Amino acid sequence: MSTHTPAAGTAPAAILIERREGVAIVTLNRPRERNPLGLGFPDQMLGVLQQLDDDLGLHAVVLTGAGNVFCAGAELGHVVNPDGVDAELQFRFIRGLHKVVQRIRELELPVIAAVNGAAVGGGAALAMACDIAVASDKARYFFAFGRLGAAACDMGCSYLLPRIVGSVRARHWLLTGASVEAEAGRAAGLFVDVVPGEHLLDAALAIAASIKQATPRRAGAASKLAIARGEDTDLQSCLSYEAYVQNYLFSTDDHKSRLRALMEQQKRK
Repeated sequence: MSTHTPAAGTAPAAILIERREGVAIVTLNRPRERNPLGLGFPDQMLGVLQQLDDDLGLHAVVLTGAGNVFCAGAELGHVVNPDGVDAELQFRFIRGLHKVVQRIRELELPVIAAVNGAAVGGGAALAMACDIAVASDKARYFFAFGRLGAAACDMGCSYLLPRIVGSVRARHWLLTGASVEAEAGRAAGLFVDVVPGEHLLDAALAIAASIKQATPRRAGAASKLAIARGEDTDLQSCLSYEAYVQNYLFSTDDHKSRLRALMEQQKRK
């Protein structure tokens, strides 16, 4: 196990990385400020994701927040300000957030959101960009964009939420600025499970362990990317893509070793 910690006398890192048995636990680490999306977040998070993608010893990522909040969304007074913010700086920040969402979806590693508390605005979008989400019983998604006079088309919300819960429910939640509690989120398909807060990380790590047992990293990456492609293309395009990807995977050592083990097991029965 290794943990990314700051040197003595320096400010705590805004994003922590801990490696545990092939899983990277990524923690948004500004609990006093409720883990906001600050101006430095996009570059920091993109750097973290690239580092994890390059680590061939990993098979999954868990994303969570320090303290009682998953992510409070845009940092008020910095990213948005009633007196105005430099328009170019603000636009580049928003584009950076969009790159984070896209990078999570393109990452080879499955990303599991461990939603430990409130996920507000862009914080909810960040969790929805992950492949799987598990929630603590204190978690909730708050679609608070309209409260600030902003549109609910932030960090892919208008794309992600309808695909997860359906277009009618998504419209209802986004247009009414709904606050969706953990159990309601599970019923709608936002979360695969809701657990007591003290068991949240273990639940996320158990999912990661199941992924490792079920599929090698390369095959898992292919499955993840094929599912993402399937959200945007027609059946014929997906079938053509799957044919080439599957044919490649049949040539890998992971496939051959697992197939050989399965066939040997069947012989012994």
